[in-house]
Amino acid sequence: MTNQTYNVLAVDDEKFSLVLLQSCLRNENYNLTTCDNALQAVKEFKTHDFDVILLDVMLGSIDGFEVRKLIREYNQKIPIIFLTSLLDDINSSLINRISDDQYSYYLNKSFQKKQLMEKIEHAVRVYREESDAARFYKQLNVDLLLAREVQRVLLPPWCSLNKHMLTTYLYEPCFRISGDSLDLVELGSGKYLLFLADIAGHGIQSALYMSAIQSFLKALRLEMVEQAWLPNVILNRINQFFCNDLSGGSYMTCLVAIFDYPKQRLVFQSAGHPGLICCSRREQRAYEIDMGDKGGVPVGWFARTVYQEEDNVYYELDPGDIILGYTDGLIDLKNDREETVATPLLLSLLTSLMEKSTFLPLPYLLRSALDQIGYNIVPDDVCIVEVRGVPKGDDNILQLINLSKGDVSRGVEHFWRFVEERTHDNELATRVELLLSEFLNNVIEYECANRPGLRSGILVQILPTGARHGVCHSAGPGAEKRPGQVAALKGRRRCL
Repeated sequence: MTNQTYNVLAVDDEKFSLVLLQSCLRNENYNLTTCDNALQAVKEFKTHDFDVILLDVMLGSIDGFEVRKLIREYNQKIPIIFLTSLLDDINSSLINRISDDQYSYYLNKSFQKKQLMEKIEHAVRVYREESDAARFYKQLNVDLLLAREVQRVLLPPWCSLNKHMLTTYLYEPCFRISGDSLDLVELGSGKYLLFLADIAGHGIQSALYMSAIQSFLKALRLEMVEQAWLPNVILNRINQFFCNDLSGGSYMTCLVAIFDYPKQRLVFQSAGHPGLICCSRREQRAYEIDMGDKGGVPVGWFARTVYQEEDNVYYELDPGDIILGYTDGLIDLKNDREETVATPLLLSLLTSLMEKSTFLPLPYLLRSALDQIGYNIVPDDVCIVEVRGVPKGDDNILQLINLSKGDVSRGVEHFWRFVEERTHDNELATRVELLLSEFLNNVIEYECANRPGLRSGILVQILPTGARHGVCHSAGPGAEKRPGQVAALKGRRRCL
């Protein structure tokens, strides 16, 4: 027998049975409370903590099963041991009724002391183990939620806009936290680094690796800027960090790409990662950028791996190009026939999506289209990111507005001035101002107020249509063109 102490509640309307139980458990590790009626028993249960209940089946006006029902309203799992001298029928009706409850046990009243103590210890051990497991998983869930919030902080904004480029991405963990890593780093002089990686495995370990890599990249920024590193140099530094500082306990596929917009050039290298897709406005098609035989092994496989400069891929950017990167989770999506996403399907969908509108976010549209087709089984984390140059010209206006009242006010005023200066139509400019202000403030008031952890932004675009400037169309995931409305797209940073 163990040295643990058990708090026991015994319920029986026969004094003899209660005295018998007291005698059996005296001088043992039991704190026994006895009750001779159901109402007293329920009152004791509600006001004290017990590990197990010994319950007679026959209790006069109310039977033990009714008492169990009352107890289960307060505690679904506390073990109940039915003590009875009743004989069961040929159909085992008594045993079956006791067994209807997963945490109920049976012991005949002709028990021996050792049998009683063993039954109590077994029932309590199961109860405590399940309670400990429940507390553990509850705390684990809290930890996972915290880890998800940490990931959200480390990720770049869902949409980034500067004078050179626009980026949006979709980040969809398979479960709460993700092993996919994404970062966008400004390198100065119109150059930007895109880092996209898929760390082996799932769960907290992969998420921790991801966080460490992102922190390492941020620490490298100054060196990357000062020394104008190429992708292979960055991969070598990451591999050294992964194998040495992180003990080499895992590995990751990754892609490092540097966009140089003044030179309209892209240079990248893949370390076992899927390549990049170009959605060409000029050619009106989507295609994989040819890497030839270039590329290296995943980061973390070998500490002595050297990523070579000759494996960098150079690509001349056209002003209308949209570059799309993704992790394996996208092509690992499955339908109900266990089929995965084929690359020709991706290219076909992207080609058709390019016809919709200039600034609809391709990552969201692509993921939504695949879901509609039936690829809704998600076995792995999904990350899709697009990078596109910002169009030049006085007739286009594009602005990312953060969801704060001050930023909304400044943004709305900016759009009013743009429309008024180009159309000299004060009425039209005022209509645009009122429409945009009402929409954005409604988002802040109703959505952000109910979801304080949400960090959103609105990407707003005005395009000329026909001969009249300032006539706009709405843009959003799945939205159709509606002449005469402001193009408002709400996006969020995603983590499940």
